[in-house]
Amino acid sequence: MRTGTGVLEHGIKGIVAGVFVAAAMAGGANANSEFSYATQPVPSQISSPAASTSATLLPVVLPSPSPIVPPRDAPAVRRTTAPFSPAPNTSAPPPPDSIWLGNDETVTVPIVLHGERPFIQVVIDGHPATAVVDTAAVETLIDAGAAGDRDTTEAISLQIGDLRFPRLRAARARVRAYTETYLGAGADAIIGRDLMQRYPISLDFPNRSLTVFRESHGSIAAQPAGAVSMTLRMIDGRPAVAGSVDGQPPMWFALSTGASYEVQLDSVAGRASHPPHGQHSIPFRDSRIPGGDYSGVLVRARSLTLGSLAFNQPLLALPSTRLTQPTSELAGVIGAMTLTRLSLSIDELAGSVTIVASQGATAARLYNLSGITLEMRNGTIVVLSVVPGTPADAARIREGDEIVTINGLAPATLDFARQLLDGSPGTKISIAYRRWHLIHHVTLPLHVII
Repeated sequence: MRTGTGVLEHGIKGIVAGVFVAAAMAGGANANSEFSYATQPVPSQISSPAASTSATLLPVVLPSPSPIVPPRDAPAVRRTTAPFSPAPNTSAPPPPDSIWLGNDETVTVPIVLHGERPFIQVVIDGHPATAVVDTAAVETLIDAGAAGDRDTTEAISLQIGDLRFPRLRAARARVRAYTETYLGAGADAIIGRDLMQRYPISLDFPNRSLTVFRESHGSIAAQPAGAVSMTLRMIDGRPAVAGSVDGQPPMWFALSTGASYEVQLDSVAGRASHPPHGQHSIPFRDSRIPGGDYSGVLVRARSLTLGSLAFNQPLLALPSTRLTQPTSELAGVIGAMTLTRLSLSIDELAGSVTIVASQGATAARLYNLSGITLEMRNGTIVVLSVVPGTPADAARIREGDEIVTINGLAPATLDFARQLLDGSPGTKISIAYRRWHLIHHVTLPLHVII
């Protein structure tokens, strides 16, 4: 019979043996599971009543999991699919060159003449605006504004009636300053070739309208009987027709509704046939955009022939510097003083120009009987130049004088002032002008100066 002390001693020895076994198993769990874990035999320091001899203790090794094997009938994996497909190209297509909004085959807008240049109402970038139609304008010009960038181009939206150009390239220039100063009315843009290279146009100056035709056949069908048709050539980006001055061999002249005077001669051949010396001439000063101021002399020719039309005694401008390219085929320009008396159709696509001249349109035209050239400066009408030997020169009116009244009326616009100065030879015009804060009154008897 065991005593209490013996039982306690036997229990302690069992606990110690259990601790050794647990330590051995922990060491086996940390080893590589693919290999058996071996240790030196650990002699038991405590004899168990169930075992008569000492035994070697080994850790328990757990089996490795079986590898994942695909089924025998599964196809071999040669490439993987991307998790996301590439995004499709969603960029919007470019807008059309022009959009014809209406159902009619023509678009007609009214014309207003300022300084003998055609002005029309347009919409630029969604805002009402005014544009000058210059048939010789190679590129569209848009006003740069007082603080705008100049000599740069931008894409604008321009609409004429029901015809819209969504993205029209336009160059910045001082359009408004030029038109207000020299033409007497502000404009926001100047358009020419960008319109004519896409559609046939008709400028009916007697009826003050611009018509744009959707197709060439519409322009041809609209021509009245007796219209003069001529071949059109595009030279230096400008519409040109063959014309003859004083019976000389035909030369190419650009049609420009934005140029002053009746005819302007630039070529050496044209100048040789009309030298400024040996015939009566008067000096002139003018401005154009782009290009700035220029000057020269005015002379009278005997005739200008365009097709079967003969214009009597046209006024020729001979600039002191050449305005066209030295290698250009253009001999000169037929300007607004001639074209605004006609109905003019230009079809660049068909290569034709049609002219309709009403009765009296080809007769000689009087020019500036007073000798005064005016401009607008900051809302004030100012004398730009005075032709020597004219009534204005005899009355001692000088450049820079401010016009106060003409025949007792205070002109608010440049057009009205020019209209008041217009009259037949022998008419007397009273003028009040300001110089150095003093008002002077003179009377001008109008007479032919050239």
